[in-house]
Amino acid sequence: MLPQLPAAFQSGVTTPAQAAHQPAETPVDHHCQICPTCSHRLEGFHCKLVCTHCGYYLSCADYY
Repeated sequence: MLPQLPAAFQSGVTTPAQAAHQPAETPVDHHCQICPTCSHRLEGFHCKLVCTHCGYYLSCADYY
């Protein structure tokens, strides 16, 4: 697999081949960013991680 071209070198025009290789969502950095209920991405909101799909939340007071 070839490395991706840095964003600074991209002209802003995407070809169909480039569009096919772009991920649909932002990559997940850590497994704690995945909702354990519905497997959607958790969004940060103040001290919590909230699932906008099912309403699950993980507070900073919760232990992993």
